Amino acid sequence: MLAWMVEEKNIEPHVPVWDKTERKNGTLSSTDFQWIEEAGEYRCPLGKALRREWRAYRKPRTHITKADTVIYRSTQSDCAACAMKDRCCPNTPFRKIARSIHEDARNIARRIATTAEYQRSSCERKKVEMLFAHLKRILKLDRLRLRGLSGAQDEFLLAATAQNLRRMTKRSASIAESSIADAT
Repeated sequence: MLAWMVEEKNIEPHVPVWDKTERKNGTLSSTDFQWIEEAGEYRCPLGKALRREWRAYRKPRTHITKADTVIYRSTQSDCAACAMKDRCCPNTPFRKIARSIHEDARNIARRIATTAEYQRSSCERKKVEMLFAHLKRILKLDRLRLRGLSGAQDEFLLAATAQNLRRMTKRSASIAESSIADAT
């Protein structure tokens, strides 16, 4: 979805990127490895290469998995002689890093997430998402019961109207309470 937004539609993705690369067991995460764009490989902290293929094949391969990732591997001989093996890959003979084929779009989204505009849009998005969550949980609009596009529009319009009426009564009640408190 990020790649579609960035590459095809030229939309700045103001959405969070789920990053599950951080490790909790004290070993090196994939962010500790340096990505070398020109060579198309990762470099470990000691400078050894992690490549997607270590030999030439007769039939060229894409190396793209079903999860839309490419697996980069070090050599077993590099890892066996490495001083950082116990911090890098203590339970395997060599290190593997899975890189999404859409990693460039993910990096753009990560860069945008550090800006003030992202913080502002995140606050605005939270307001809207809270209203949708309220519709789904409190007003039980978890599924539409009327058929067709016009039925869905009518049902959603009724639910949104009910939600706005509830919000208006709560606001008017709080304003009335504050004016009574000010008068006394």
